[in-house]
Amino acid sequence: MRRGRILILLALILLGIAVAAFFFLRPDSGGDTIVVAEPTAVPREANIIIAAQNIPRGALIPTDGVIIAPFPLDMVVETMATDVAQVVGHRARTEIARGMPITTEMVTDQAGDFLGTGSDASLAIEEGETAISIPLNRLSGVAFALRGGDEVDIIVSMLIVDIDIDFQSVLPNLTGILVNPDRGPINSFVGDWVDPITGQVFVEEPRVVGRAETDVSTGELLYTLPSERQRPRLITQRLVEKAKVLHVGTFALEDEVAPAELIAAEEGGAPPPQSAPIASVPTPPDIITLIVSPQEALAINYAVKSGMDIVLTLRSPDDPTETLTDMVSLQYLIETYRMSIPQRLPYSISPRVDQFILPLLPDDQGVTE
Repeated sequence: MRRGRILILLALILLGIAVAAFFFLRPDSGGDTIVVAEPTAVPREANIIIAAQNIPRGALIPTDGVIIAPFPLDMVVETMATDVAQVVGHRARTEIARGMPITTEMVTDQAGDFLGTGSDASLAIEEGETAISIPLNRLSGVAFALRGGDEVDIIVSMLIVDIDIDFQSVLPNLTGILVNPDRGPINSFVGDWVDPITGQVFVEEPRVVGRAETDVSTGELLYTLPSERQRPRLITQRLVEKAKVLHVGTFALEDEVAPAELIAAEEGGAPPPQSAPIASVPTPPDIITLIVSPQEALAINYAVKSGMDIVLTLRSPDDPTETLTDMVSLQYLIETYRMSIPQRLPYSISPRVDQFILPLLPDDQGVTE
C-alpha cells in the first residue's frame, strides 16, 4: 500500500515537470525558441534571346545569329524577346553587339525605322543649351590646348566706322553740283562733279567732301580734303563667358554598312576582308564645337557671319567666378594703363614702320621641327 502511494507521487512529480517544460519552451514564454530552417528558394529563370554574333544595323537576322539563354526571371522585362520567331527573319533597327539581349524594339520590318538613334554628342548637351561650331586656329584656340570638357570665354574684336544714316555708306560723303555742259541754267541732270569752292568740274574722278579752314599763319581760307579714307576704330569685348567645349576638330562620321556586309550577315557568314587602313598624318583642327545658350549661339553666329575676329581663352575647371568686363578701345588702353602720346621728334628709325612686323613661327611656314 505504501509502495503504491510512492509510485503515484513520482508520477505526479514527473507530470508537473512535463507541464512546466511545456510552458517554459513555448514561443511566447521568453525562453529559447526552436528555429526551423526553411528550404532555400531555388532562383527562377526564363529563356531569352541573345545575339550570338555582331549584327549590323539593317541586316537580316539569321537563325544562327541568335541563341536561347537562361536569364534571371526577376530581371526579365516585357520588351525582351523570348522566342526566336520574334527576331529571326527580321532586320536589326540598330547595331546589336554579340552577347546583348535582344528586345523587340531592336528589330523591325519597316524601312522607315532604320533612322539613326541620335549622336553621342547630343547626350552631353544639357536641357536649354545648344551646340555651335566656329573656326579655329592656333592663335584663336590657345595653341590647340583645348579639349572636350574645357570651359572657355569668347572674345570678339570689330572695327567701327562712321556712316551716313540714309546712305549707309562710309563718311565723308562725296559732293557734287548739277550743271549743264554749257554752264547755263540747270534744265537737265548730268553726272559732273564740281568743287564747291573753286567751281572746277571733275568728270572722271569724284572728289570727297572737305571743309573750309583758315590757315592760322597766313589767314588764308583753305578747303581741306581728307588724305585717306576714314580709319576704323578697333574695339574688343568678351562675348560669352564659360562656354563648354564639346569637341575639338571635325566629328568622325560613322561608317555606313556596305551592301557586301549586309549580304554576308544575311547569309550568316563573315564580311569580306578589307584592305589595311593607310596611316595618315594628323592635321591640326580647324573647327571647334561649343555648348552655349540659344541666345549666345545667335550672338556667336552673328560674329562669325560678319567677319569679326574671334579668340577663345581657357579657364580653370574649378573657377566659379563670373565677372563683368569693360570694352577695350584705344581710349580705354591709354586712359586705364596711363599711356602717354609720344612726342614728335626730329629723328626716327629707318626704314619707316607703318605696320606691325609679325614674327613667323616654324609651323606657320610649313616647317616642323
